[in-house]
Amino acid sequence: MRKYLSLLKYEMKTIVKDPMNLFVLVFPFFILFITGYLLPVILERTTTPDSNAAMITLLIAFVIALALGGYMGGVLLGFSLLENRDEKTLLNIAVSPVTVSGYAIFKIIYSYIIGVLGNLIMFGGLILFAKDHYVVTIYGVEIGLLDGFEFWHVIVFSLVSALFVPTVALILPLIAKNKIEGFATMKLGGFIVMLPTLALLDAFVDWKQYFLGIIPMFWPLKAILNIALSSTNTANLSFWGYMLIGAGFQVALSILCFRVFIKKIDLK
Repeated sequence: MRKYLSLLKYEMKTIVKDPMNLFVLVFPFFILFITGYLLPVILERTTTPDSNAAMITLLIAFVIALALGGYMGGVLLGFSLLENRDEKTLLNIAVSPVTVSGYAIFKIIYSYIIGVLGNLIMFGGLILFAKDHYVVTIYGVEIGLLDGFEFWHVIVFSLVSALFVPTVALILPLIAKNKIEGFATMKLGGFIVMLPTLALLDAFVDWKQYFLGIIPMFWPLKAILNIALSSTNTANLSFWGYMLIGAGFQVALSILCFRVFIKKIDLK
């Protein structure tokens, strides 16, 4: 246990020294400011609550904000693993009491926690500070997008959504050869964050929504969207159904990426 506590102190010192890592840590507050204050203010001045533009913009912002927590936590860990590889840290760890597998799992755990906290800040913050701004009118009916949520919804979503952290983190060093390529990969990977917004299209409201099931973040986000939009479509699963499938899918994907990562670096 002491060796991991020492590693944690070292990791925290490394994180605060890197501007990129610091940006990732403050990113949830930045997104909360944009989606919870700046965007609603702009929409209030340029549109009306019953306009399609206001509704679509708020929904897209809501989905993307919720999808970003796990992704940015994964980016933080991914860049850390890239740095470890570039500086040959993994070779030193391989001959130390802490195995590479143990070290990778240790980093995944604390990055997962950072991802959970990021989700809590963005999702919980929207409910606490911006609930009155996230009200739209659909077919003449006024809907508060954040009115149907309780705090336990936020916790469950944050825990499941952050399971995307290991997948993002482990794929980044598998694809990128250095930090420059890692940064390019990160920007390209941001496209994945946009894909769950397809669930907002009428084409994916019924059973065809499950075509989006190959997107890891679809499952927890769909559960949240059903509550936000008060969806009663018979093709929908329960909240727990989406969350359990999402958790299982992301854990399986993380295990697969972890095994490929360990095999590729050819260390134990």
